[in-house]
Amino acid sequence: MASITFGTPPHPVDPSANLRPFNISIPDAEIEKLNTLLELCPIAPPNRANSREDGSQGIPRKVLVDMVEYWRRKYDWKKWESTLNSFPQYKITIADNESRAYDIQFFALFSKNPSAIPILLLHSWPGSVVEFLPLLLKLRSQYASSGAESLPYHIVIPHYIGYGFSDPPPLDKDITHTDNARLVSKMMRALGFAETGYVVQGGDLGSATALVVASNDPACKMVHVNLLNITPPPGTDVEADIKAGKYTHEETESLINTMEFLKKETAFIKLNGTKPATAGFLVGSSPVALLAWIGEKMLKWTDEQPSIDLILTNLSIYWFSGCYATTISHHQLVLEDSEPLTSGWKGVNVPLGYSWFKKELVNPPKPWIDYTGKLSWYRIHEKGGHFASLEMPDVFWKDVEDFVNEFWGKAD
Repeated sequence: MASITFGTPPHPVDPSANLRPFNISIPDAEIEKLNTLLELCPIAPPNRANSREDGSQGIPRKVLVDMVEYWRRKYDWKKWESTLNSFPQYKITIADNESRAYDIQFFALFSKNPSAIPILLLHSWPGSVVEFLPLLLKLRSQYASSGAESLPYHIVIPHYIGYGFSDPPPLDKDITHTDNARLVSKMMRALGFAETGYVVQGGDLGSATALVVASNDPACKMVHVNLLNITPPPGTDVEADIKAGKYTHEETESLINTMEFLKKETAFIKLNGTKPATAGFLVGSSPVALLAWIGEKMLKWTDEQPSIDLILTNLSIYWFSGCYATTISHHQLVLEDSEPLTSGWKGVNVPLGYSWFKKELVNPPKPWIDYTGKLSWYRIHEKGGHFASLEMPDVFWKDVEDFVNEFWGKAD
């Protein structure tokens, strides 16, 4: 199928899925247009709110100005486009249950090892496949000398419908995380992984989607997440329990951070969830607005800050694909009823692993996790935030490997 290293699918692919190689190719004119907009878009003059260096009222003006200047003068999209294109990429056509078909773009590292374990990696919001780019670079480097015969995994990383270079949603239907879970499950089956089974991993929106995949697809044998949104056991009074010292210092600190986040940092949910059309225009029509809105989250929600180039590569995918407006529909679900996004773990009956990163936005205490009776594997980290695979790829991947190696043989 593809001559690029790690580019040969291990199984016959369903012919109806029309698997074909794909490369990202942004015309020079679009890059010039971006640079012109970065040059001409005004940035509000200094005021009391945007001059706060702590970012408590939004991205600081100086940070925004510096990042816009870097994006315009120093950032090299063609370099990063080439890096992305150095990995196997495909588009695959997946027929949905309503006689509709969607094209999913995905990255892959396919092994020639007959015992290789398929792992489906699902990105967050406001993320993209770029969250796993450091991991792809790490794995390719690690197995470069021995080649595809020694890679112990098949790595598959899709963009959801509505994200990146996958299809946008149709005009008459919102695509939820449940829909994307169904579609990526169908994708894994079309790639021939129904017989071997596969592992799914995700954080944030990827966690919600991964848990639905694990709940609904018998071919999914294991699930690992780095965000697990569990509600307290019945009768729990969180503030009283904190005062009574019922949680560890780390759990208490995390709960307080979560309460502060819910109180002060959810404007994006309210805007995206109540006025998605307006939000799509406001943020998606200007690269400076996109940088201020998404860039703020990639700075504020992280513990180990990613490089500015990786942040801008993620933003550039949003900009060049024009996908921002179609990535925010799940915030309507959060406002209407958060249960669909937070309860996926209830249906999981396969091994469930969870990596607890200290600065993640939501981290349930161990007693809450134990109460569910669902968790098979658990590891706490003293660092790391919302974009764990981007911030700490080595630590993140060791967790996934350790979990998979411990439970894969027991997952049937």
